[in-house]
Amino acid sequence: MKKIDSIYSDKNSNYSLVATIIGLDNDDVVVVVTGGYDHIGAIGLAIPRPSLEDQNCTSATSSILTMLGHKEDVVARYVSEKVAAATNRNVVVIAGIHYDNLAQEDLETLHEQWVILTKKIIANINQ
Repeated sequence: MKKIDSIYSDKNSNYSLVATIIGLDNDDVVVVVTGGYDHIGAIGLAIPRPSLEDQNCTSATSSILTMLGHKEDVVARYVSEKVAAATNRNVVVIAGIHYDNLAQEDLETLHEQWVILTKKIIANINQ
C-alpha cells in the first residue's frame, strides 16, 4: 500500500462523513465512506473510460452491489464514478452511513456532505 488518509466532509455538521482513502501499489484506490453507525451498505467499482459525449473527456463506468434494505448505492455510485473520472484510476467505494430518524432536510444535508467529501477525496488523490 502506498498511503492511507482520512478526510472529513465537515466536522461542524451534524451529519459529517469521513472517507478513509487507501492507495494501492498499482494506483488503484479504495475509499471507505462512513458516517453515524459504520457498516457496509453498498460497494461501488468504477473504471475510467473516454466519455460517450466527448471523447476528449474522461468519464467512468460502474458496478454497484447493495446490501438488502440499504440505500448507500447512490453514494457508492456517485463517489466511485466522480473519483475514477477525475483521477483516471480504478476506484472501489465501500459506503456505510446510518443516522436514525432523518427528515428530508437531513437527507439533503447528507447529500451536500458527500458531494463536499468527494471533492476533497479527488484533491487528496491528485496532490
